Amino acid sequence: MTKEARGTVAVFGSAVGYSTLPILAKLSLAEGVRVLPMVAWRFLVATAALWLLLALTRRHVPPRTRWPSLLALGVLYAVNATAYLAALQWVSASLASLVFFSYPAVVIVLAAVFLGEQLSRPRVLATLIAISGCALIVGFDGHRADPLGLLLILIAVAFVAIYILWGKTLLQDAPAHGAAAVSLLATGAVAALAAVLFGGLALGGGPRGALLVGLMGVISTAVPVTLLLVGIRDIGPGQAAVYATVEPFLTVLLASLLLGERISIPQYAGGVVLLSGVLWLRLQRPRLPSAAVE
Repeated sequence: MTKEARGTVAVFGSAVGYSTLPILAKLSLAEGVRVLPMVAWRFLVATAALWLLLALTRRHVPPRTRWPSLLALGVLYAVNATAYLAALQWVSASLASLVFFSYPAVVIVLAAVFLGEQLSRPRVLATLIAISGCALIVGFDGHRADPLGLLLILIAVAFVAIYILWGKTLLQDAPAHGAAAVSLLATGAVAALAAVLFGGLALGGGPRGALLVGLMGVISTAVPVTLLLVGIRDIGPGQAAVYATVEPFLTVLLASLLLGERISIPQYAGGVVLLSGVLWLRLQRPRLPSAAVE
């Protein structure tokens, strides 16, 4: 498998993992799990799972000189996740998703400015098409829009864009599993601290709730975080960010299959538009950005 193919498969695998997060979160909340402890234990379980994997497979971790930067990367991830969660108190989930999934456009532009990625007109158009597909999938509901909520979503967008771009520079010749494990140490610590400060780490929800949060930590966090870092390393942040826009479409499909939620015609149309944009970008096979930063 070529480096580009491996990176592409990794990003789509990451999108599949992340797409399960809203489903597992909704099921957990229905069991009575508290929000902030859920976020904290999600990252603590993910961290433990990755370190256990490293121990069992004897995979290498990055040298200690890289740990400060990787830990800072984990803090960015924690801020992104917390800002997104907090925003849902003031804006609808549809509006939050619509605004958040504009981040590929931010990544594309910043990657061209700071990493020298190619910013061709077809690539920009493919990105806009993919984001338009996201808009159709999640819909738009401005009735609950609130300036504070929108500000928090924009903060989440900014932090995830920086996370992806900085992740690219940190992953040159670095083991992806080890890098993810180190960065999640900081993510778990920040999320746990937030939970302790605002009520404690008690989950609630009983054994079923704990099981769902455990699955969230492994399937929706540890696996997709690692795969995303592999994809960023192999195909670059801009291309990885656009491929990741398939996530809301996968979430809608899973919600239909597992939760019985109805898929509307605009959502089907959005899936077609989104996948068209991603496929167009894939067929262009742009120059790999790693050559520009090595």
